[in-house]
Amino acid sequence: MTFIIRSTDMLNTVLGWIAGTFMGIATLAVLAQVFIRFVLPLMGMAISAPWTEELARYLMIWVVFLGVAVLSRSFRLIAVEMIVVALPERAGIGMRMLSVVICVCFFVVVATVGFGWTAMSSIETSPVLRLPMTWVYMAMPVGAVITIFNLLVFAAEILTGRRRNVEQAEIMD
Repeated sequence: MTFIIRSTDMLNTVLGWIAGTFMGIATLAVLAQVFIRFVLPLMGMAISAPWTEELARYLMIWVVFLGVAVLSRSFRLIAVEMIVVALPERAGIGMRMLSVVICVCFFVVVATVGFGWTAMSSIETSPVLRLPMTWVYMAMPVGAVITIFNLLVFAAEILTGRRRNVEQAEIMD
């Protein structure tokens, strides 16, 4: 179990760095677009850079799905903890496990839809960058599958007593 937890945490560290890098590149692309669209015309240069918008959009899609996967590892997604904390420990664990089951079911649906969209997009390319749209749509099932895996590892930690509550999860991360 320790090997799986450490491997999962290393994977999520790498994914966090990838998501951060994608976010940085998307930010630079948007800044370039703002500069090209608003600053250069003031200097008498009218050029177009449609690739910046497309690149930023596709990178942000990956950031969202990788970010959800990384945050699900420590159960740091949006949640109302007031009820879980107010319950006795066993009931709180049961409530947390119920929410994990609901999240896993949701992400199974997301992965299924994502794989379908990825398969349908195999002949498409993006309008400006001419990227295969499979790479863009693949963010959805990849992120969902990693999220499911992270949620299952988190649930295993709760059930084995490695994590008693979400506050401990934040301390351990």
